[in-house]
Amino acid sequence: MAAVVAIFYALVGIYAGLAQQDIVARPATIECGYRIDLLRDRLVALFDQKPQRWAEEDANAAADLSNLLRETQALCAGSDTDLGRRIDRLIALHREFADRGRRHADARRELLAL
Repeated sequence: MAAVVAIFYALVGIYAGLAQQDIVARPATIECGYRIDLLRDRLVALFDQKPQRWAEEDANAAADLSNLLRETQALCAGSDTDLGRRIDRLIALHREFADRGRRHADARRELLAL
């Protein structure tokens, strides 16, 4: 019985995940304010990491966040000017964060080479 419940739970989870990937086809179902808050919290979590982690940060994770920001901008920027400004600012802060991480990594490599 427990196996049946576990399989059902997994199938529902997979269906929900696939349904979330279909949001481009149904932009009216997106809660832009909530999505922007989640992106902001994810960016804050990156800022809270030690600089060494910035330099070591997985390139795929940085690209994923960048893609999520651009996707959110495409889906939500036109719905509300305040949301558009928030998204633009998140994108600018993420870009500054990535640049700072690259500068830090370059300086660290240079120091280690001395």
